[in-house]
Amino acid sequence: MRTKRLDFNWRPLQINSSISVDGSVPAMQSYDADADEYIPDYTQTPCVLQPRIGMIDKDEVLTSGPINGKLTNLKWYQIVDGKESVIAVTNDEKADFNIISTGNNAGRIVIRKNAKPGVPINLRFYAEYTDPRNKQIIVINRSYQIKCNNATSYIPQLILDIPDTEIYNPLKDADKRVIAASLKLGAKECPAAKRIFVWEKLREDNTYSEIGSSPLNDYDCEVSADGTTCTVDRSLMGNELTIRCRAKYDVNGNPSSVALADNAPQQIVNIVRRIPSFDKDFVIPTNIPYGLTEISPTATITDTNGSVENPEKELLPIWYSATNPANDNPNWNQVAAGMEPVLSTDVMSLDNGGIYGLDVVDVGPFMQWEDSDGAVFTDDEGNILLIKNT
Repeated sequence: MRTKRLDFNWRPLQINSSISVDGSVPAMQSYDADADEYIPDYTQTPCVLQPRIGMIDKDEVLTSGPINGKLTNLKWYQIVDGKESVIAVTNDEKADFNIISTGNNAGRIVIRKNAKPGVPINLRFYAEYTDPRNKQIIVINRSYQIKCNNATSYIPQLILDIPDTEIYNPLKDADKRVIAASLKLGAKECPAAKRIFVWEKLREDNTYSEIGSSPLNDYDCEVSADGTTCTVDRSLMGNELTIRCRAKYDVNGNPSSVALADNAPQQIVNIVRRIPSFDKDFVIPTNIPYGLTEISPTATITDTNGSVENPEKELLPIWYSATNPANDNPNWNQVAAGMEPVLSTDVMSLDNGGIYGLDVVDVGPFMQWEDSDGAVFTDDEGNILLIKNT
């Protein structure tokens, strides 16, 4: 006998990961040497960091959503003088760190250790996720830094008016998001003449470069003329976007002469596209007059806030029909798409009638498309063509 093996060709899982502060205690401290006081003092009110790991299965075999509770080999590292050491998992509430390693909040770390002024606490989160479909191990790595400013010397602090991680729901949220930057000297805003904001975008090679330096890839972001804001068109950003804002500061009013370094004031924000759970339904008559050749059902799509407006902006209703079989195993055929299709009744038999089904899929974000040579599709004027996946 001649045999040949066939295997499933799974598309890679899309893993979204971020780390954000859980609670009201910020991951930024200030130290007043005159009063020998930390604000906030983590030994009294600890800072809590929560890794948020999510998965999207484009093959729709696995249920997409948070996977913190399914992570394995979970570890936090502290980096001191360039050397990493594993933080021990302990329930001792007097320890510098407490880590939750199981459950939906797996990865949460409670920090009761104060940073030294100018010497941040450098942390790295590591975990593994095993793809149940093919047993492939996916590694998650995320770094986080807790800084302490010396309040007595007024080290500039860069602030963005957006959370560290922001979820974009394209069904409800406005497409455009304006992010404003502020540079504080103590409690006061730094004079505009003494600072310059530099907005950067995380690229596919995991490095940052200034927004505008890659016109073919920066169509989703626009920095204002004065550099204080960056407008993101979230409908064009794909599934995820990471932006870093850094500031050049010069006390003498010549910020353009300052070279950006790792210790420059900075903030990083991660924007993630995510459509929450929704319900779908449709109504058709249970009995129709003999000889009627078409029916016109209407799909309804709802979420926790009620009916979804203009769902076809992001979702595609797909209709199926089949002859009603006696063995409860219908042979479905896709027959239409859209919210209000016209469906033929040709699947209906005199004895058993017919059955109709509705599925709704996320058409995905607008994305660049490339040919086999890696060239991006453009129109005859050189403008990039953005196409939905579905």
